[in-house]
Amino acid sequence: MRSAAALFVLSLCNPALLVQALQPVAGSHPAPILSVDNIGRGAVPINGQWEFHLGDDPHWAAPAYDDSQWEHITADKTWGAQTHPSYTGFAWYRRHLDIPPSSLPNPKLAILMPPVEDAYELFWNGVRIGHQGNPPPHANWYFERRQSFALPVISTGVKDGVLAIRVWKAVLNATDADSLGGLRAPPVVGEASSIGQLVGLGDFLSLRRGLYRQAIHVIFLIAGIVALFTWTHNRTRWLFLWFSVWCLGYVAMFGLYRLSNVAYSIPYPVNFAMTQLGWSVVNSAMMLILLYLFDLQEDGSLRRWTWRAIALNLGASSIDGLLFLFWAQAGTGMQWLEAFCSLCATLSRAYIFVLAYHGIRRRLNPEIKLVAIACILDYLLSITPETIDLGMRFTHWTLDPWLQSLTFSVAGMPITVHQALHTLLLLSLAYALMRYAVREGRKQTEIENELKSVREVQQVLIPEAIPEVPGYAIASAYHPAREVGGDFFQIIPLNDETTLVAIGDVSGKGLKAAMNVALIIGTIRTLAEFETEPTKILTGLNRRLFGRMQGGFTTALLLKLDRFGHCTLANAGHLPPFLNANELTLNHSLPLGIVPEAEFEDQELSLRKGACLTLYTDGVPEARCKKGELYGFERTRALLSNSFSAESVAQAARDFGQEDDITVLTIHTIADNKSSVPEITDNAAGLAPVSERESTF
Repeated sequence: MRSAAALFVLSLCNPALLVQALQPVAGSHPAPILSVDNIGRGAVPINGQWEFHLGDDPHWAAPAYDDSQWEHITADKTWGAQTHPSYTGFAWYRRHLDIPPSSLPNPKLAILMPPVEDAYELFWNGVRIGHQGNPPPHANWYFERRQSFALPVISTGVKDGVLAIRVWKAVLNATDADSLGGLRAPPVVGEASSIGQLVGLGDFLSLRRGLYRQAIHVIFLIAGIVALFTWTHNRTRWLFLWFSVWCLGYVAMFGLYRLSNVAYSIPYPVNFAMTQLGWSVVNSAMMLILLYLFDLQEDGSLRRWTWRAIALNLGASSIDGLLFLFWAQAGTGMQWLEAFCSLCATLSRAYIFVLAYHGIRRRLNPEIKLVAIACILDYLLSITPETIDLGMRFTHWTLDPWLQSLTFSVAGMPITVHQALHTLLLLSLAYALMRYAVREGRKQTEIENELKSVREVQQVLIPEAIPEVPGYAIASAYHPAREVGGDFFQIIPLNDETTLVAIGDVSGKGLKAAMNVALIIGTIRTLAEFETEPTKILTGLNRRLFGRMQGGFTTALLLKLDRFGHCTLANAGHLPPFLNANELTLNHSLPLGIVPEAEFEDQELSLRKGACLTLYTDGVPEARCKKGELYGFERTRALLSNSFSAESVAQAARDFGQEDDITVLTIHTIADNKSSVPEITDNAAGLAPVSERESTF
């Protein structure tokens, strides 16, 4: 009872001491001394039983220390796979070696250490001869790899020595098994050149095993660079950017892995944090690839859920990586938080299956369906083992080793099933993107041909040569913001020997606005054959445009001029014109296409000889400089009040920074051969009363 109570108290105070108390005791039977006979130029693995003890004491490195009471374990398996599952912290290995003198002159011996989890220090007869990483309090460890260290020169005669290894294992994370910790293979002692040959042979075999992976990553690199250049050439093709990020991300992760294994320049916690963030970027890029390749971006719900999955993946992976930067001090709370973040990151990656499912069920091209199938298989072999690994320490379910064992060889290169599926996914994506680029190129050609046709039609509709109008000199300037524009103007002779001048602006830009312009001009010309009054033409035009503007509208200003300076004006929400230096005041009215029964009013004025009437669209005041400042109405008034020509007004706005279509018309009254414009001397603005219905400007 007392011993049981003592063990219970010990477990509460220090679980590691409880493990030590319960470990088997060797009594007076120490591990046999390993005699390395006739080593010559060879090398001998230090197999068999090693003295092993949990905990830490610097005296355990001394060769005279009595380790006869230590337990015995082998070095070919970790301590977690033998007698201490899930143990983390310090532990010591000791082995007594008997190395007879060598027959070689000036022998140089070395020891080759296998991968050790996680950091260790190597002692020979109490002297530290090497290390990998650093244990606490300044813990630092790296990717596990083999490393050789020189043994001190052995003097003549039989030399008995003690090899001691101080090992520190970091706290287990969510995907670690309980079988980790310490040595995974026996160290090898031998002549230095032989040890060097073993290192070279191991590196060669490792290189050969990874040859296929290196070759496929070269293809990833080429594909990523080509996709990136394609996107920079046309930045509206976001699909190529996401594909480039996916490919180059894989290459970066492979380069980071190789750098960590070749040179101890990146500590494992930093490497883990960078890897977590890197893989989250790669997986997010795959989600966006599927979203755009399967043409799902127009589905608002799928688009929102995709960005949520990306945010969850990036957020969880970033927190997971940041936690690992402080993993040497990790406690239970950090372990649970790291497990939760790993679970969230894995679940967010599973959203790829949702996108792939939608890609399969849609009526898409066969090569795109192949991408969906390859993606499902590839990520199934990736996510499933990761999900099982999250609870491996408790369930002891292992799937990844079995999957890694499913290999086949091509020209002597081992290829895993997962690598083959990953290659299939890459090739299917590259082929699908190539076909996508061809289709998009054809669509672009068709759009350009349509734009060319519309531009030709608009050139016919927008007069380049102004027809002669008796009594007036009319000049125009027309500059669309794009290939085709939404501004328009027309000069139409009427049956009663008057002239109809129309100017307007369709909401929006580009092809849609240009098509509406064609409709409006055709309607105006048709109505002008039957009506001569501007208000009736606007009323008829408004009825025909209502419901056909797809939510848009049109402003318009119509003038009816006779050869003697009489002008009838009707406005539909357009900017007021300038008469000489004065801006006219127009009656309030709605633009066309908003209300079917909108009413418009005629306003009449007389233009005396020498007067100038300037009509313009909002592209002039809405010009914007590089700093974001608008040209504005004050500058516009100052510009138009100085009686500039139509082209100079338009050019001033363009030089400031054109944002919208710009159209300017100037109408100058001149003397007619048969009659002259009546001189009006009592109106400096050039206006004269025509009837009792005239408006005063």
